[in-house]
Amino acid sequence: MAKGSVLLADVNGRDLVLTLISPGDAPRAHRELVCASLKALEQHLVDALSDLPPDSLVGAAVCAAGPEIDGAIALTAGDFTITQPWLRAVLKTPRVALLNDFAACALGAPRLDPSAMRLIHEGNPGRNAQIAVIGPNLGLGVAALTPHRTDGWTPVVSEGGHIDFTPGDPREVKVFEALQARHGRVSAEHFLSQSGLIDIHAALGGDPDDRDDRILQRARSGDALAREAVSIFSALLGAFAGDAALIFAARGGVYINSPLMERVGDLLDIAAFARRFEDKGRMSAYLKDIPVYLAVGRCTLLGLSGLFTASDMRYEAAEVKFLDC
Repeated sequence: MAKGSVLLADVNGRDLVLTLISPGDAPRAHRELVCASLKALEQHLVDALSDLPPDSLVGAAVCAAGPEIDGAIALTAGDFTITQPWLRAVLKTPRVALLNDFAACALGAPRLDPSAMRLIHEGNPGRNAQIAVIGPNLGLGVAALTPHRTDGWTPVVSEGGHIDFTPGDPREVKVFEALQARHGRVSAEHFLSQSGLIDIHAALGGDPDDRDDRILQRARSGDALAREAVSIFSALLGAFAGDAALIFAARGGVYINSPLMERVGDLLDIAAFARRFEDKGRMSAYLKDIPVYLAVGRCTLLGLSGLFTASDMRYEAAEVKFLDC
């Protein structure tokens, strides 16, 4: 049995979620820290290591919100870049995994406890079938999992949140036109994000300088305008979830996970979601049998934890070439 600790971190360009676990364990408690610069990230990582006995770090797994290209991630919602060599230098360990945040989120989906999932669209998950994972938050994360022939999963990374998006029913047209006037080209994450909820609300006559948490609070209090904004958001989320299910042939189900969706919670208009999820013409019957789950908790950390096992040991820097194979 290995002794030591593994550092897990999720960076989105504004905040950092960080925890330390024993290899093979699932994450439990975690810290949420303000982190809008590389300097701040370095300080938080160094502070985390100060809690550990010397030479006890087995390795680290870090995910970040942006495409991973050649061992580097430029934060989509930040102005800094994280690289694998930089993380190795700061953490003083050769074993560092750097992943797109929704690749990590997808890896966490099969590891979820049933109590952490809420079924919002009935279905019969296919056996050995692919899974799609999406999450509207600062942006719109998208990824998938494809099963091995034997056991385990391979993440399929995606930048699908940036695809073109158009209205599907009359009440969405006004919202689409308002966002098109503001942004020119309109992508899916212009609707399905924290700022997207604010823009939907503004297009209906709300304050464009409002905050998403205040809109949700008013919707929970019965405000008609806020509730309509959340309903339209729900419908657009359903449409995009259906698109993701088709793109990835996600017969194993679609998982939705993000801090924003946890705050939306029971405000989600499930009828509007289901109507748009299934409204895919001749492929509607295909989608009727695909389950959709709202997942709570940090799927990213859960996915990252699966990269280590209880038999993992600490490696010296000279062994890094073998770790990269």
